[in-house]
Parts: sequence; C-alpha cells; structure tokens
Amino acid sequence: MKKILVIGAGHVGAHIINHGITKHIGAEFFLLDLNQELEAAQILDLKDTLLFSHHAQVSGVNFEDPRLKEMDVIIITAGANQAPGETRCDLLQKNTTILQSIAKQLGTLKPEAIVILVTNPVDILTQAAQQIFDLPDSQIFGTGTLLDSARLRWRLAEKMGININHIHGYVLGEHGDSEFVAWSSVRPKPEISEAEKNKIEDEVKKAAYTIIEGKGATYFGIAAAAIKLLNAIINDTKELLPVSTPCHFIADETLKNTPIGIPAVIGSKGIERVPSIELTKDEHDKLIKSAQKIQDLFNSCPL
Repeated sequence: MKKILVIGAGHVGAHIINHGITKHIGAEFFLLDLNQELEAAQILDLKDTLLFSHHAQVSGVNFEDPRLKEMDVIIITAGANQAPGETRCDLLQKNTTILQSIAKQLGTLKPEAIVILVTNPVDILTQAAQQIFDLPDSQIFGTGTLLDSARLRWRLAEKMGININHIHGYVLGEHGDSEFVAWSSVRPKPEISEAEKNKIEDEVKKAAYTIIEGKGATYFGIAAAAIKLLNAIINDTKELLPVSTPCHFIADETLKNTPIGIPAVIGSKGIERVPSIELTKDEHDKLIKSAQKIQDLFNSCPL
C-alpha cells in the first residue's frame, strides 16, 4: 500500500485521513503533529473507523521515525492562522518558517515523493515549497481552486436542477480574493442573468469567511478535495483538476512560473501536464491580474 503522511493533526488533517478511510482509499496513513497528545487522541479516534474501511491503516509518527523516508505522498496542513491585525505577509512569513522546519526535519525524501500543500496562503506557500524541497516542481503542488470549483458546482447544480456530477466548470486564479469563475468553461451553459452569475461568484469567494464566522474553521470540503487529489495519484486517474501549479501557458515570463489555481492533469507522478485552456480576453486578464497579485506578495515578503 502507498504510504501517506499527513502533517498537522488539527481538524483538516484528521478529516483528510477520515475521508480517505471512508472513501476506501487503499493506503497506509500516518499522522504527525508536534502536539503528541492531540496526535495520539486523533489516531485512537481514527482507528475506531477502520472496521468500516476495506483495507486502510493509520498510525502516528514523529520526526525521528525512520518510516518518514518511505512516504509516497506528504500532505501538509500544519500552519498558523491569520491573527487579528496581522498582514498576509506576516502570515506568509510564519508559515514559510514552519514549512522550512518541516522540510529540515523530514530530511531526504524519496525521489518519487509528492508533496501536496493545503496550508494557506496555499499558492504562495506552494511557490515557497518548490524552493524548499529538493523535488521537481511537478511533484509539489497545492490544493489551489479545487475547493472553490466544488463550491461553484454545487451552487450551479442546485440552480439548474442538474446532478452535480454533470456540471463542469472552474474557478481559476488565487485561492483567495482575486479568484474568478471562468464562465466560458462552465458546461452546460447556465441560463441565468449576469446578476445571478455575479451573486454566485461572490458567494463562492466569501464561502470560507461565512463558514469560519459560523463555526470557526473549514475542514469538510478541503479534506474531500485533498482526498480527490490523493485518489488521482494513487490510482493514476489522469483527472483534470484545478490545483496550485505554475501556469506555463501564460506568455509573461515572470508570471508563467507563479503557482496559481489552474487545471492540471493529476496522475501517479503528480502534475503530469498543464494543458492550455481557452479563456475569454476578460478571463485571461483576470488570470494575469491574480498571478501578479500572488507574485507581488511573494516578492515583497522577505522569506
């Protein structure tokens, strides 16, 4: 079985493993957290679900465990949350420091290992991770706008009265305020007004804020998104999913290397390719603007 390391035993990390177990992902899951008491409690709780899975396994590990060298996929959820009055640059610096510490303690990874970033700001941390970990960029990517696209699709499914699995379309760009709905990618074409489109797009952008205001954190959706990516890797499904990865079909030489939410083919080797997608001029301009925002923040923060 593939060995999957989840770093961070909070709500997101624990739900990722739980979702992997209940979705019958045939893998050996390992959970790592500096809070050993929390990690041990989560492991006990997760083991209680193993009877209801086909063949998953789950264990706790620490940074001294020799099995870390054997990990096939590393999912990083550990990181600080943005404190009141704290800038995104402050948050980026804190979480980059955490990322550097994780990489140092993990040591040398398998050459084929794949690293998935979940921690926010996910696009910029993906760029930092590509500099920190000694792996090809195609093996390091973030969850990007996969969750945002899921938020779009269930809203359209409800609006159009269509099964969600038959709704297609992407939210592109930053996993944040500059993201946008690529309406040209949506199939079938929704017969709704521009005002309704704007309302849906606004709801998608603000979904995380609404959830956090109501219950303190988001974790169901992002856990499901992470397992969708993990399944694509383990089963080599070659699915086209919007993740944080460099958008090489952007003409701008600087921005084409900026990780941003864009559809990529995900398989056993990670990012197998990033196909060009047809966008309207307005959508292309929004993608450039979003990439520029990410790159400007990355360049302005001394990491």
